[in-house]
Amino acid sequence: MSTLPAVAILGRVNVGKSTLFNRIAGGRIAIVDDRPGVTRDRKMEAAHWAGHDFLVIDTGGLDPGREDTFQDSIERQIEFALREADAVILVVDVTEGVHPFDEEAADLVRRTGLPCFLAVNKVDSQRTMDLVPEFYSLGLGRPWPVSAMHGHGSGDLLDEVVSVLPEVQEEEYSGLSLAVVGRPNVGKSSIVNRLCGSERNIVHDAPGTTRDSTDTFLTWNDRQIQIVDTAGLRRKSREMDDVEFYSTVRAWKSISRGDVALVVMDGSEYPVQQDIRIAAKAWDMGKGVVIGVNKTDLGIDAGLWREAIVQRFNQARYMPILFFSALTGKGTGEIIPTVVEVGDVRASDIQTHKLNTVIQDAVDRVQPPSPRGRPVRFFYATQVSRHPPRILIFVNRPEDIPENYRRFIENSVREEMGMLGVPLGLIYRRRKH
Repeated sequence: MSTLPAVAILGRVNVGKSTLFNRIAGGRIAIVDDRPGVTRDRKMEAAHWAGHDFLVIDTGGLDPGREDTFQDSIERQIEFALREADAVILVVDVTEGVHPFDEEAADLVRRTGLPCFLAVNKVDSQRTMDLVPEFYSLGLGRPWPVSAMHGHGSGDLLDEVVSVLPEVQEEEYSGLSLAVVGRPNVGKSSIVNRLCGSERNIVHDAPGTTRDSTDTFLTWNDRQIQIVDTAGLRRKSREMDDVEFYSTVRAWKSISRGDVALVVMDGSEYPVQQDIRIAAKAWDMGKGVVIGVNKTDLGIDAGLWREAIVQRFNQARYMPILFFSALTGKGTGEIIPTVVEVGDVRASDIQTHKLNTVIQDAVDRVQPPSPRGRPVRFFYATQVSRHPPRILIFVNRPEDIPENYRRFIENSVREEMGMLGVPLGLIYRRRKH
């Protein structure tokens, strides 16, 4: 159980921040466009480099004086990002030279006291390389020439960035860890209070490793459970967009520390994109996921609500969906038993014989494809890791297995093995005989 460090990317508009973000995150996640000010919604992704895992945050482009109603919001959100960052990459444009606002941005970064790396972007020729030294004038040390578009220099930059990130300290706690996450004002604090208040054997409170949060330890049926609470954000409604962003950064950090994420959603409205983004991220990070729909005391059609979230977020069909009221306590008694069950499944060892029987039965029910008259043959399957379960399947031609058949095998294993709430990784490997 650990907390991922975070790296914030900032700079003025149209210098290539989103392109560099995509390069570091390993995919086209942020929208890239030549028009200034396109990145208004901040993006965050988990990244990996040279054995280091970290979060990378793409911020909106700064353009002081621009008549843009979003600019003030962008600047506040950058402040929020810097609060959570462990290091900063300031991006500048070599083709435009040292801009007055590059100097202002450099001053902003220096005031944070965070390690900062100056990425001089769009260096793709000897002519532009010769222009790099002038950026020493920003006083941030060595300028790192990069071409975010082509990847040149980004590896050297990342080598230096990860070298200053704090070591991810694994906590000695060996019990089940539950991260309670969600948008502001959905009732996270109320749920934590209700869970702790309804359990007689609260062990103790201790400072958490995330800023401004407290981890609570309780026991349930002789099982120790650590609750990581990210609640406590209280801002004026006019700043809600900024708080949404800030809370998502903190949610990601908390998810990284947990075994299971309870994603709390507001039952008085149907799930919004932010709800789905948090649940999807927990799932992609390999955590167990339980969806908790709060405020049932306001009158909720559980059937319609369940249908709505599955329609908008397909993976929700594989997750427990609980309906409860933190205010009245109704339904909250299901939370801890469900979390424990999901945590146990995530850590379970699957019997090899049973696993192969389930897969063989699925193959017998629905034959795999036979492209060009050559059938795909399944030979053997075995579990290769836990937290979450990863299964290696040997076949004769993995490249001929279409995505829909892979999903069929995954769903068959999930249903037969009772793996609700846990992401399941199936890895296909070639074997000739």
